Amino acid sequence: MSDSKEQIRLLRDVRLALQKDDYPTAINSLERAAEIAGNSGDVGMQGRHLGNLALIYNRLRQPHKALEYSQEALRLARRENERATENGLLGNIGNILREMGRFDEAFDYLKQALDIAEELEDKRGQGLWLTNLGLLYDDVRQFDEAITCHMESVAIARELQDMRGLASRLGNLGNTYVSTKDYPKAIENFTECIALFEQLNDKQGLALRLGIVGNLYAEMGRKGKTRADLEAHSEKALDYYQRTLDIAVELNDLLSQGELLRSMGHVLVNINQIEASIEYLKKSRAIFQQLGDADNVQTTDESLLVVLEYKNKRKNQL
Repeated sequence: MSDSKEQIRLLRDVRLALQKDDYPTAINSLERAAEIAGNSGDVGMQGRHLGNLALIYNRLRQPHKALEYSQEALRLARRENERATENGLLGNIGNILREMGRFDEAFDYLKQALDIAEELEDKRGQGLWLTNLGLLYDDVRQFDEAITCHMESVAIARELQDMRGLASRLGNLGNTYVSTKDYPKAIENFTECIALFEQLNDKQGLALRLGIVGNLYAEMGRKGKTRADLEAHSEKALDYYQRTLDIAVELNDLLSQGELLRSMGHVLVNINQIEASIEYLKKSRAIFQQLGDADNVQTTDESLLVVLEYKNKRKNQL
């Protein structure tokens, strides 16, 4: 059998193995394909096989192996002056190094990837590496730099009319504003993000962002300077939590239902709706009891105890 036919057969074996989550077979077949390509002098194909091996090891949470194969594939791409392949490998290596906590090296590789994407006028690549750089800056708490990267990646998603990418990147920007305690800016970005997930009919993505905004309004309520601030922000929080709860019910996500009911109970007690707070906390506890989630049952019991003590204290003061 010719080398090319043998590689085709091996790649078919890889696809079938991956469909069954049979990673050892996929790895063995790719290693054999890479060896055949190398022996036949097909450096480009050898590099692609090595890059795919890196992706598998990354999926298996074996970053050292993923890094080893990625760097060998990068060496071959550079040897063949395959700039687009080099670009992708540089970015992948940067992401692996980020997961390993090797942040300085990760910055170096991601910036190289961004430079090549700009050279190739690859807008999608630029947006991707800017996003990953922004997340890396978030990791090291350099939030001004993170905001700059996220805003540039958002602008590229708008230019490309990439709705899903835009929704995700607005969420990243919102998360960075949360880290800087700029809650109004965070809410502004999450609000646009929510509208996009509604258009995409992505219930899980929508529920996650609605819940985040609910948490932000709840926090703003707790930190409000006036009673009016507390009540206004708390009402907003309850509205977003209810919208999230409706989706959780639709998706039959009991754990999220329990967590949301408890959060709503916490907000209700803050605005002196004691009976309603107790009602929501009891519903939350019942769900956690149904799930056999002892830790959440205990946490909710503790919340109930605090609310009941507060209720008795108020009664005694009357």
